[in-house]
Amino acid sequence: MAADTENIEELRRLAPDLAPSIAKLTCPCYILDRSGTVRWMNKAAIAHFGDLRGRSIGQIVDREFATLARQEFAAKVLGTVDATEGNVVVRTTDGRRVSVDISSAQLIQDGSIVGVFGLADPRDEPPPAADSTHLTPRQTTVLRQLAAGKSTGHIAEALGISTETVRNHIRGITARLGVHSRLEAVIRAHELGLV
Repeated sequence: MAADTENIEELRRLAPDLAPSIAKLTCPCYILDRSGTVRWMNKAAIAHFGDLRGRSIGQIVDREFATLARQEFAAKVLGTVDATEGNVVVRTTDGRRVSVDISSAQLIQDGSIVGVFGLADPRDEPPPAADSTHLTPRQTTVLRQLAAGKSTGHIAEALGISTETVRNHIRGITARLGVHSRLEAVIRAHELGLV
């Protein structure tokens, strides 16, 4: 009970105007401070992922998603992006890998960005096994972006790489999956449970 009281107090300190409403949400919610460390989680988040408070993005998000997660977090904290949505794989306190849809936004207090508030919606299907193919982590990230219907330009922008680098990753993906087009790669990825 003391840990729960401390958790509510931390929420009140981080988001005083929103604390009463946020604490009542039944979907997994969290708050990251400006350094990318989890400062608050609601009961639903703790039930799904274990108590991740005090851990940083790099300790929570699976390796293949860590760079993108850090970039999106930094963009919100620096004020270049208000909110982002995407899918990542989270490592729980008991070592499970959980695929989640994340929707997060800047947390603003007294006109200053003090962190990030997010919702983490666990997907029903299990995440693909880390070693299920011979795709590199970056190829896996590009493949997931393709499966989400993203264009080459959008993928390049989201990952902070050139469009030619994205095309090279796509060529590598199609070769490793033994297919001839992006569409076939996405279909094959669904068959293999990669996306």
